[in-house]
Amino acid sequence: MSIPAGNPVTDPVARYKELLDAAHKAARKHTEHERKRAIDLVAEIREANQRVTAATEAEAQVTGEINAWWRGVVDRLDTLRWITPGPRPAPDVSARPELLREYLAEIEPATKAFYAALRRAAWPKRL
Repeated sequence: MSIPAGNPVTDPVARYKELLDAAHKAARKHTEHERKRAIDLVAEIREANQRVTAATEAEAQVTGEINAWWRGVVDRLDTLRWITPGPRPAPDVSARPELLREYLAEIEPATKAFYAALRRAAWPKRL
């Protein structure tokens, strides 16, 4: 039985070209996959950087508000010689930012009650 020339089963050159073509296709597919993966990673990094920037800006805003609030309280106390304000409390690292509104809801009534008591103590009504 004779095998025709150019048969890929027996022709080593044809088999080599077939394998080389498969390797090239696999390399192109891998390159395309890696390029898409790199583009996706760059997009993820950009989004993460935007979230970090937004969080940093939000932190700076909250810190500014807290500092202004604290200075407002301490400035009011500085006019009273009989009360000595303590040091500013350190930030609570266990606090959860998503609960900021709830924290403020707890602080604001106490602050208002403190101001009312302070006004009564500093400026008593005259009879």
